[in-house]
Amino acid sequence: MKIGITTFGGDGGKSGISRYIIMLLKELSDYSSEHSFEVLTYESEKSIFIPENSGLTSNCFSEKWRSPVKNIFWHQACLQKQAKKYDILFLPAANRRLPMICSTKTVGTVHDFSSIHIAGKYNFARDFYIKKVLPFLVRRLDYVLTVSESSKKDIIEFAKVPEDRITVTPLAADRDIYKPIDKDIARAEVGKHYPLNDSPYILYISRIEHPGKNHANLIRAFELCKERHDIPHKLILAGSDWSRADEVKEIAQKTKHNSDIIFTGFAKDSLLPFLYNGCELFVFPSLYEGFGLPVLEAMNCKIPVVCSNISSLPEVAGDAAIMFDPYDVEDMYKNIYAVISQPQLRENCITRGWEQSQKFSWSITAKNTLDVFTKVFAER
Repeated sequence: MKIGITTFGGDGGKSGISRYIIMLLKELSDYSSEHSFEVLTYESEKSIFIPENSGLTSNCFSEKWRSPVKNIFWHQACLQKQAKKYDILFLPAANRRLPMICSTKTVGTVHDFSSIHIAGKYNFARDFYIKKVLPFLVRRLDYVLTVSESSKKDIIEFAKVPEDRITVTPLAADRDIYKPIDKDIARAEVGKHYPLNDSPYILYISRIEHPGKNHANLIRAFELCKERHDIPHKLILAGSDWSRADEVKEIAQKTKHNSDIIFTGFAKDSLLPFLYNGCELFVFPSLYEGFGLPVLEAMNCKIPVVCSNISSLPEVAGDAAIMFDPYDVEDMYKNIYAVISQPQLRENCITRGWEQSQKFSWSITAKNTLDVFTKVFAER
């Protein structure tokens, strides 16, 4: 097969979708002796998505198509011509970029329909596109991949895609990067970048987006831990500013313990393993996730996880995380403090988390993705 793979909508390596594309291309390169893979990308992002000496070829495009409006137009007006040379066109960010018409067989990964769960997540134009246009475009795909059973349910109910045209291919932690590191070494490295002052810390890695990522309730729960138990911990919120980030920072600034809350901004990939390994506890309070990859990354670093009990997170975390109602600050606080204060509970979370993370594999995800390509190719 000759397979074209787009990277548009992947945020240039700065999002979970980017991580999905990067890891999938890395694994699919192992099949380059059997199939031909060509990656459609921006020239400036070629080195981000295409592994060196991988056997994958590239088809690079001008930066003039980078703005969302122009890129959506390109998908409708220009992609059809590009796709004619492929047997399969794979769109791994299909919940962001899809063509209306394509004579080539199409497979797309729809990661989530988060805006139907989180009111006010996007502005009017983007919300209209996701709710009114995207379901129609998703139905025109020949086959749909998604990352969790939770997202599959949304695709069936909201986009009206038949269940037999959807396959779940879960994400996984990159085990070469996210693995245990000595805590003292990790904290020393983190301390070079942020004012820890030798304090232990609680970690949340996510873009700063309000209300969807639920930083506000986490800050309130952290404040309860401080006020009721005088814990010595700091709270590190690692991630780029996104929608209404200023509101999150204002909430943090108004707390009595604002000096113990650290906003890192965008954290480089090279620092993330140290951030994970240096923390006492990883908290993931999101109100909705298509998958929730940081949960597995933390578990693979042998860090205890406390997370929300909604959307895809129960299937990702299994019985390895302590879960809470993300809308209930008191419940969040109680579970955070329980893991901090109970050594045996902490150790149980670490053991079960490690076992849970080993159930997910990028090699299996790539193999299942290729099986779908083969199936669609056979049905031409």
